Amino acid sequence: MNTDFDNSTLNIEIYADEIILPTDFNSETKNIIGIACLFVPLSIKEKLFSELVNNRCLFEESNQWCWKYQECSFSQIKGGQCKEDWHIQNMCEVHHSELRNNSSHSKKSISRNWLYYLMFNNKKNLKQIYFNILYVDLNKLRVNLFGDEKTHENIYNKFFRTVLDYGIKSYFPNKRVVVKNVFHDEGHMVNHHYFPHFNLKKLNVSLEDNTSIENTSIQFIDSDHRKYLKNEYESVKASHFVQLIDLILGAISQNIFYLSNDSFKKEIAMIIRPLVERLLKNPYNINSSYNYCKCQHISFFPEHSIDEAENILTNLSYKEIRSINRNNFYSNRKIEMPPYNPHQKTLDMWSK
Repeated sequence: MNTDFDNSTLNIEIYADEIILPTDFNSETKNIIGIACLFVPLSIKEKLFSELVNNRCLFEESNQWCWKYQECSFSQIKGGQCKEDWHIQNMCEVHHSELRNNSSHSKKSISRNWLYYLMFNNKKNLKQIYFNILYVDLNKLRVNLFGDEKTHENIYNKFFRTVLDYGIKSYFPNKRVVVKNVFHDEGHMVNHHYFPHFNLKKLNVSLEDNTSIENTSIQFIDSDHRKYLKNEYESVKASHFVQLIDLILGAISQNIFYLSNDSFKKEIAMIIRPLVERLLKNPYNINSSYNYCKCQHISFFPEHSIDEAENILTNLSYKEIRSINRNNFYSNRKIEMPPYNPHQKTLDMWSK
C-alpha cells in the first residue's frame, strides 16, 4: 500500500505545440520533430494567466494589463500618459518562428518578459510552469513502418501520447489526476484522421487507475488570442498558454539546434540558457537552484538507430517504450548555439 498517496483530485489542463526542424540556419538537414506540452493545474491557472497578460503591459508606471484601453488608469483618456497605440501594439500574438531582430518593440519585449518570468518561476520555486519536450530524430527511425502517407503526422500522433504520459506521471505522482482538456495549436494535425478524436482515448485506456482524461477530444486553438476577445474569454486564456509553450519550445530549440542566426532569437535563447544547460546535463538533480526536477524535462529519441520499430507501434506509453528501448531515451546532448552577448559588438559592425 502506498502511504504517500494523496486521495484528493488534481484537475489539470494540457497545452501542446510542435516544431518540425528540416534544416538549421546553415541548411544542414535536421529532420527532427519536437513535441512540447505545458501542464497547467487548474489551481494555478488564473495566477499564471495573470502573470502572462500583465507582462504585456510595458508602461512602467502600471504593469497591470487592461483588455480595454479606456479602462486603463494611465490612459490619456483619464489624464495619463499611456497611449492607445501602445495598447494595440501590446495586444500582439507571440509566435517564436515570427520573432526577428526587426520585430516590433512590443513583440520583443513581451517575449523577453515571459521568458524572464519562466526563470523567475524556477529560481523562486513557484511551481507554476510545468513542461515536457521530446525531440524525435526521424533519421534514426525506420519511418516507412509508420505508414506511407502523412508519415510525419503518424509519428507525431504516436509520440504525442508519450509526452503526455510522462508529464502526468512524473510531475504529479501519488495524486488522483483528472485531465480536463487537452488543447493544441491549430495546424496540420487538425485534419489527421486519428489524432483529434482517438489519440486521447487510447492514452486514457493505458493510464493508471488514479489518472483519467475527461474530454478525450483534442481542442484546437488559434494562438492569436485577438480572435477570441469578443465573447470567448476561456479561449483567450488557452491561446496565451499555447503562445507560452510555443515560445519555450522555440527558445529551447534555438539553443540546442542553432536554428537561426538572427540576433534577437539568439538573445532570448540566452535568457533561458542556464536552465536548458541543466535540463540536458543533469535532468534529475533535485538539489538544483533552478528547481526543475519533476516540473520540466527535455529528452531525445532515439539515441541509437532503431532496428525494429514495430516495438514503438505496439507499445506506446512512456513506461512501455522505455522498458524496451531504455537506453534510447536520453537528455545529455551538446548545445549547438554558441554563447551570445547581445551587447557585444561584432567585427561585422565595425567593418561597416
